Amino acid sequence: MNIPVLLYMLPMTAVISLVYSASRFEDTQAIIAKSIRLFAQISVFLLGILLLLYLLTVKL
Repeated sequence: MNIPVLLYMLPMTAVISLVYSASRFEDTQAIIAKSIRLFAQISVFLLGILLLLYLLTVKL
């Protein structure tokens, strides 16, 4: 079974954002809210970098 490496980005980003938020907040609602926001920020950043790298390499 050959799973593309980019599919690992979603669960890793979710785990990272959840653990980071849980280490900073004690309230469950705050952890979930901040974790979702951080997940979105990390995902947008990584997709932006991926798009930039794609645009730089498409002309090669």
